Amino acid sequence: MNLELIHAELVRIREALEARPFASGAPAAKPAAPRSDEVPMPTEIIEDAGSVQVHFGKNKGVALSTLGDRSVAWYAQEAEPRIGNNGKPFPPRPEDVLLRNAARTLIHQKRGTLPSAAVPTAPVANIDEGNVPF
Repeated sequence: MNLELIHAELVRIREALEARPFASGAPAAKPAAPRSDEVPMPTEIIEDAGSVQVHFGKNKGVALSTLGDRSVAWYAQEAEPRIGNNGKPFPPRPEDVLLRNAARTLIHQKRGTLPSAAVPTAPVANIDEGNVPF
């Protein structure tokens, strides 16, 4: 095989590798923050979702209803699983699941996108239709 052809192929490979963003030595770009319209539905509807408090981080002890929409959307996203020494992921902690479902419930309540069966409604009072004042 001709050495010039091999050299030309190696040059093309090097150019392709250098064109990749993580090959330049710069850190890989972080994924963009999740858009609020990408929030999944809750696996369980939480009744008073706004009163659920964050149990970790800088917002520890703060109710979801007092946080901004972007913060609530962040808590609504699925977290990366924690991996044990055996290589298997730990199951999610109950408080993490509660916070995630509360954040998802709160977002979808504000949007009005919860399934109609899941939206809590006020009980309907018995009304005497013959005695309506209008």
